[in-house]
Amino acid sequence: MKKKVFSVLLAVVMTVMAAGCGQKEAAPQGESKEEETQTENSTGDEAPAASGTSTDNSAVKIGVSMATTQSTFYAKVAQLIEDHCKELGVECMLSDEDYDLNKQISSIENFISAKCTAIILVVFDEEGIKDSVKKAVDEGIYVLTYDGYVEGAQGSLNVNNYEYGYLTGSMAAEWINSNPELKEQEVIEVGIFDYPEIPVIIDRADGIEDALAEKAPNAKVVARQSAAIADEGVTLGENFMQAYPNMQIICGINDNGVVGAYEVWSAEGRVGDGIGFFGADADEKALQLISEGTSYRGTVALTAETSVPAAVDVCVAASRGEAVDGEIVFDMAIITADNVADYMN
Repeated sequence: MKKKVFSVLLAVVMTVMAAGCGQKEAAPQGESKEEETQTENSTGDEAPAASGTSTDNSAVKIGVSMATTQSTFYAKVAQLIEDHCKELGVECMLSDEDYDLNKQISSIENFISAKCTAIILVVFDEEGIKDSVKKAVDEGIYVLTYDGYVEGAQGSLNVNNYEYGYLTGSMAAEWINSNPELKEQEVIEVGIFDYPEIPVIIDRADGIEDALAEKAPNAKVVARQSAAIADEGVTLGENFMQAYPNMQIICGINDNGVVGAYEVWSAEGRVGDGIGFFGADADEKALQLISEGTSYRGTVALTAETSVPAAVDVCVAASRGEAVDGEIVFDMAIITADNVADYMN
C-alpha cells in the first residue's frame, strides 16, 4: 500500500484524534463565534465581556470519556479539557475507561442521566458504543468523538493516523540514510509497536511500515505487535531482544510503549550509533531522551494545546444552541535532536 505523505506544518495553527486522508481545513472555532466567553481569574475578578452578549455557561455540562489516562498523551488531553472547562466556568465530568467497553457505555449512561449538554468520547470500539451515542444524540446532547468516528456523532477531534505514522517511519528512514554505514547495510531489522485494539491505530502502524519501505529499502520489518503503554513496551522490548538479536530499530504508534522498550534495551547495553527508537506524541520522557543524545532518535508532536481547547469551545457553543463546525484535525511536527529544545518546557 502506497499513500501520499502530507507536508508537516510546524506552526501551531489548528486545522480541521480526522483519521481519513484528505480532510478539508476548518476555520478556528473561537473566531466564528459572535460572543466571547466570560472567565473568572483566581482573585474573582471578571474578564470584560463583549457588549450585548451573554456569557453565562452555568447551564453547560460536558461529559468526557477517556480511553485511558495511563497514556501520557491522553492524560495531557484530559488535563487540557479540565483546565479549559474551569477557565470557561463549565462543569466537567471525566471518566477513565481503561479500555473497558462496558465502562464506557456506563459512563455515557451516566452523562445522559446527569443532563450533560455535550459529551467528548475517546473512541476505542466504535461499533460497541454506537447505540449509546445514538441515545445521547436523541436526548439532545452534542457528541464529539476523539481518535475515531462513531455513526451519529456530530463532531470529531482526530489525527490523520496514517500521516502520523508515516512521519514516524520517515524519521527512521532518514536516520538510516544519514548514516553511511547503515545506508550500506544489506538488511536492518525493524520492530513496530502497533495497537490494533483501536482500529484507527492500525492506519498509524501501516504508515510507519509504508514510509520505511518507500524511503529505506534495506529496512526490513520483522515483527509488528501490540504495545501502547510503558509496561507493555518493556515486555515487548524484552521479547524483541530475545527473538530478534539483530534488531536495530523500534518504531511505535506512541512514545509510551517505545520508551519502555528503550529502557529495557538500555539496561542491557543495547544502545549506540546503530540503534534507533522512534515514537509519537512528544512524551516528556521521550523529549528528554532525544535532548540527551541517546538512541531515542525522534518523535512526532500534535498541537494538543490549541486543538483540545478548540474542541471544548465547540461543545460549549453547541450546548448553547450555536451552529458549529465540529471537525477538528491535529497538525503535527517531527521532533529530532535538531529541534527538540523548541518543544521542551
